[in-house]
Amino acid sequence: MIERRITFIIGDEGIPSWKLNQLKTLAGYFRAVVVMQNVTRLCQANAEQPVRIMSLGCMPGDLCQLVIEGSDAELAYMVLTDFVAEQFLLVKTSGKKKNRNACSVDSRDKTNTAFYLPFELVISARDLSVKELGLVQSTEAKEMVLARICRMLNPANPDLLLQLMQERERVSSTCMGNGIALPHIMSSEIKQPAMALIQLPQAIEWGSNRGPVTRVIAMALPYPAQRPHIEAFAHFSQALLAPEYCRLLTENIQAEALKALLLHTLSRPFTANCDTPKE
Repeated sequence: MIERRITFIIGDEGIPSWKLNQLKTLAGYFRAVVVMQNVTRLCQANAEQPVRIMSLGCMPGDLCQLVIEGSDAELAYMVLTDFVAEQFLLVKTSGKKKNRNACSVDSRDKTNTAFYLPFELVISARDLSVKELGLVQSTEAKEMVLARICRMLNPANPDLLLQLMQERERVSSTCMGNGIALPHIMSSEIKQPAMALIQLPQAIEWGSNRGPVTRVIAMALPYPAQRPHIEAFAHFSQALLAPEYCRLLTENIQAEALKALLLHTLSRPFTANCDTPKE
């Protein structure tokens, strides 16, 4: 089944009924199912049911996605991307369709409450190929992934991070369940917060009875951590307890879309101090 996703932010106007009716009309033109997911509130409704979408309680600044599945998904994606760019704030998640009105996933933009953080944060994401994962035994896969993700976090000194990560894993597995692992460390050797995400082509064991993982999200924080660091990452860790949020992370495959999901959740504690994003 072909699937496409359009990521966007709701602007000041919210989602008035006329926009919902226009979305319903456009969605009905294609042999595809179009679902609107509100990432902020972890709820969803079919695009052809405007009343159901209104019941989601969408608010300005909410991060949302249109999920399109079906034989006409590619064509519907093109048409609905134009609609979203006109009516909301489109988020750049791929190079498939250029749109000058789309915003980048940028934690430094104070005018965009969806992604803003009051501190510098580097987030990197990559896929691990079947070939790369297939070169190691299943018992060694976790160590290989940890080594790769430490190189993403700190290319200049990955060995130190790997040692710290391994020490943390020996205390207890960082598997969160629902296909997500969250290896994390805090050290005075770390100068700036960093996150890295690896998508796995197949599930691997993470030394936990919570099951295997397909997404590994690593966090490295300086010690002592500043209060904004703690607020952001504590909120993110709590979000991983929700199966609906974990499902979003495991179902999205575009690196920029995944970064958007991560940054949006990290930014939630600070939205009151930012301006509302403009369409």
